[in-house]
Amino acid sequence: MKKLLFVVSVYRQGERIHPIIPLLSEHFDLSLLSVHQMSYKQSWNGSIDMRDEFHKKYDSYFKTTYDDWSNINYSDFDVILFDDCRDKGYEIPTKIIYSSKKANTKVFANQHGNRDLTKNSFEIDHYKKVFDYCFLFGEFQKNRLSKFLGDDVFLLGGIPSNDNLKNYERTNENILVITNFLENERRVFPNVFGDNFVKKTKLYDLQQKYGKKVVVKIKNRDRHFALGNPYNEDIDFVKSVLKNNSIDGDVIQDVEDDNLMISQAHSVIGISSTLCFKPIQMGIPTVVLDGGNFIGSFENFNGFCDINEIQNNIETQIKRGRDIEYIKNIIEGGVEYNSTMEYINKIIEKVGV
Repeated sequence: MKKLLFVVSVYRQGERIHPIIPLLSEHFDLSLLSVHQMSYKQSWNGSIDMRDEFHKKYDSYFKTTYDDWSNINYSDFDVILFDDCRDKGYEIPTKIIYSSKKANTKVFANQHGNRDLTKNSFEIDHYKKVFDYCFLFGEFQKNRLSKFLGDDVFLLGGIPSNDNLKNYERTNENILVITNFLENERRVFPNVFGDNFVKKTKLYDLQQKYGKKVVVKIKNRDRHFALGNPYNEDIDFVKSVLKNNSIDGDVIQDVEDDNLMISQAHSVIGISSTLCFKPIQMGIPTVVLDGGNFIGSFENFNGFCDINEIQNNIETQIKRGRDIEYIKNIIEGGVEYNSTMEYINKIIEKVGV
């Protein structure tokens, strides 16, 4: 079998494609390289070390594992697959790896989350510097980017980790709030979670109306590169905000099963995070607010609304149900939960297994 090097860098980036590993191992001789946050050279700033969870689940599929990118002969591999399309020098050395491969090695990368896609995007600028082919979520993203590069560069792979949502029943237990930045940390975007956010979203009123506990999902940020706070500080901050606003709620950061977390939601209030695609795929009413992240693929989503329209929008989505047309356009294989096969088939087609 041909040899494939699977490169993981950041858990929340890579977890979207981790579920392809078992099926990928049926077609390739797999090796693993862990860099940046996924390397044990860094401490884990979180409640659950997701690297441990990753290795418990997937190590058996790899013939060889590496934790030092500088001691690998990259010409040994026929295929290289990055979990991202960025380059961050020695931290995420995708350009160095690309330049070290043999001439006929095919290199695949993955879309860097939900972003506004322009000619300056990683997915354009890093072509032939980091990758030969870049996986995108769906047709919407390809239509935006293919005007800058040929169609053949972009492959539609959906979000394989979302396929498992089909095995979960909705239980309508809570109102889930998906955050990006918090008020107590650096503010890259203006819409951050804190006291002001809770008041503007009328979160207390929503809890009274639906009679559901509030669960706030915060991001894991490494302290070495992303300048995150110690995770306990962020958890304590969110708890204090909920308490100050008389909200019955809790906060979670790392979760072993984010599909289970999503399936428990009655409704979701979030910024334009890739994580918000999960409840949309399940047909859970999902409100996406501007100002917390790039708008990206949510610009045509019916749940993308003003902060004063949250309750009305949730009610509209409850009546309308699952937005099939939006899902079909944004996530390849998203309607039928078969992104994994779409992804694997694209690699096999390009590599010629």
